Amino acid sequence: MTQSVSATARPFDPFAARRRGVSVVLGLLLVGAVALNLGMGAVLIPPEEVLGVVAGKAGLALGVEPSTQAEAVVWSIRLPRALMGVVTGAALALTGVVLQGVFRNPMADPQLLGIGPGASLGGVIGSVAGATQGAIAGGAVAGLLTALVVRRLGARRANQPSRFILTGVALSAALSAWVGFVVFGADRAKVPPIEFWLLGSLAGSTWRALGTATVLAGLGALGLWAGARTLDLMALGESEARHLGVDVEFATTVLLMGVGIVTGAAVGAVGVVGFVGLLVPHVVRKLTGPAHRPLMVGGMLAGGLFVVLTDLAARTVFVPIEIPVGLITAVVGGPFFLWLIRGARY
Repeated sequence: MTQSVSATARPFDPFAARRRGVSVVLGLLLVGAVALNLGMGAVLIPPEEVLGVVAGKAGLALGVEPSTQAEAVVWSIRLPRALMGVVTGAALALTGVVLQGVFRNPMADPQLLGIGPGASLGGVIGSVAGATQGAIAGGAVAGLLTALVVRRLGARRANQPSRFILTGVALSAALSAWVGFVVFGADRAKVPPIEFWLLGSLAGSTWRALGTATVLAGLGALGLWAGARTLDLMALGESEARHLGVDVEFATTVLLMGVGIVTGAAVGAVGVVGFVGLLVPHVVRKLTGPAHRPLMVGGMLAGGLFVVLTDLAARTVFVPIEIPVGLITAVVGGPFFLWLIRGARY
């Protein structure tokens, strides 16, 4: 009798099996995309040598002896770059999920709201003081401060979605201009070029930079993950959320602070990679439903997959010339943004 009562009390979730399936498929695709990145490029590395390098570093003996060139290319260049793509894509997609949930606006995105360019400005300033590590730390701090500015703007404009987005676009343009001023006025030997900060690139990824970005983004992501239930309640509307015990103002501020740190860590490491936070949440939401926790999981996996694949295209389409990864994401995300605007009812 007890079992039947508990079984009856448990609500039926029609999306549960589908969510698990989506996560498994996205995870497998992500692993495959990383493996593809390790072998492809200006220098083609056979799959058995790629496997030999990774297995050797893990202390496993597979009977494959990779060449010195393969070991240097795979371990020192391509693997940290691919993993940085995973971290960047996961971070930006996660922040897109949270921003769209906080403002209940389908066009909310770290780049469009100015958080990405603000973090980019902090990254430029930080790189003058401390190279890559300074850039990542500076990006995280500036992302946090910019998110608080967006919080103040959002308090006034959130009920006017079109004006809110236009305000964010204006803020983004102004901050991007300041990035240019700082870059051109700084020592070129210390600061990456302007296209890195505004269009993004994973080319300079190192194990050390990957570790710093992962730690900072991971700390912010933990806070966002903890706020998933709050986002579900806020999706019902502010008055309903307050009735259910949510301090909407405090929750919004804390969530935006987390968004700023996560975005800033990613941007400080690789520059601004646009449209990931706009495009990925919409695609994943169609597959997993609106609940924020599974949406976060699917979004991070899909975001990592998207950035890893676009980075592969960026460095292989015109070999040996490398295209900024932000150009590839804009080619995909730009038309999607126009489609969103066309379908908006405000």
